[in-house]
Amino acid sequence: MIQPNSTRPGAPATPSIQTAVHQVIAKESLSNELKVAHVKVVVVLISSILDVLVFFFPHLIDQASVSPTVALLSMTACTIYTGLLVSLKHPAAWRWLPKLQLIIPLVDSLLIGLFITNIARALGDSQPQIITNIAAFCCLLAVSGGIRIRRQASAITTVLALANFTYAAFLFQLNPAVAVFALFTILGSGLMGMLTADIVSRQGKNEAGRLLMQQFLPANVVEAAFETPTELIEAPTAFDVTIMMTDLRGFTHYAEKLEPAAVFEFLNQFQGLLSTIVEDHDGWVSTFMGDGMMAVFGAPKVLNNHAENAVQAAKTILSEVQHCCPLPIGIGLHSGSIVAGCLGTDGHLEFSVIGDTVNVASRLESLTKEVDYALLISQATHQRLTSLSLKPLGEMPIRGRDEHIQVFVLPN
Repeated sequence: MIQPNSTRPGAPATPSIQTAVHQVIAKESLSNELKVAHVKVVVVLISSILDVLVFFFPHLIDQASVSPTVALLSMTACTIYTGLLVSLKHPAAWRWLPKLQLIIPLVDSLLIGLFITNIARALGDSQPQIITNIAAFCCLLAVSGGIRIRRQASAITTVLALANFTYAAFLFQLNPAVAVFALFTILGSGLMGMLTADIVSRQGKNEAGRLLMQQFLPANVVEAAFETPTELIEAPTAFDVTIMMTDLRGFTHYAEKLEPAAVFEFLNQFQGLLSTIVEDHDGWVSTFMGDGMMAVFGAPKVLNNHAENAVQAAKTILSEVQHCCPLPIGIGLHSGSIVAGCLGTDGHLEFSVIGDTVNVASRLESLTKEVDYALLISQATHQRLTSLSLKPLGEMPIRGRDEHIQVFVLPN
């Protein structure tokens, strides 16, 4: 039974919106890290192949022999980066990401430092132009921090890159003017990384915003808001839908005995249960009205079987509420044409559905108070059913309408 400050037995623990938003940002950062990890593995693999070839055929670079440590270091780096790539592909990698994002640049920096040491010993005197390769690696290290969303990460990789090149300039006895010029180039790469970090951060926040908006709007409406926002505010679109209206009986009297915070907690759990059921049947909640709810099946996501989905959702709600809520519920279902779109001014817009179908569904829900049935279904909904049979209850007057409508109920 749903009680204040309690959770529904057997219900899975759902993360808070704040937690979910953090997860989205973390997974977006992980996606970026994975892309760079793939590039590193490919680059280091090619480098390993070339270093092995140079070891066996030193005449390719006009050398009599080449130390095996260069090739061994390349193969070690390839193994390490492959291991990191496998770790990043683990399903729980986003949880380790903060630690990995500290370890990875340190590994990058250490490997570049070892590469500088080995290459200086093996080729420094005969191939001083190798310093250009070192500068390129340091620039890549500096800019790599930009994928990690935080500016601090980019600052760390920039400092590590500058330190590595300073070490290389000392080993190769580089001309001070050339060294300073190269250091400024690496610093510029680091600053570009910081700008990239801002862009990546906004991308992660956009994804988090998308997730947050999906708690209030249908997924395809949210998609339109992000991808084609101008289409969202154009003329409303007509749909054939089934509208569900729900309301708890005796809620006002029940709520009088509770503190406001307890009432809020009760409604939060109860409406959360209903919205989950609606979404499981491809509908969406248009609005909560205290202890009441309006749900739409068939717009803005078109459903050919929206009436059947709505009836099945209603049956599930009746079953769940009977077992976990101390109050009975009334449900009205009616199918017909509506228009869906944004209402309001430029300062405040609300996505909504409008039409007489909404009014009739609301009247049917109210009518459940006068009959001994928790679910009333209109003839229009009944006509759209292909695999469900209902029991006719006869014609009934609907407040605000001159004509009576044929009403149906579940056979049991």
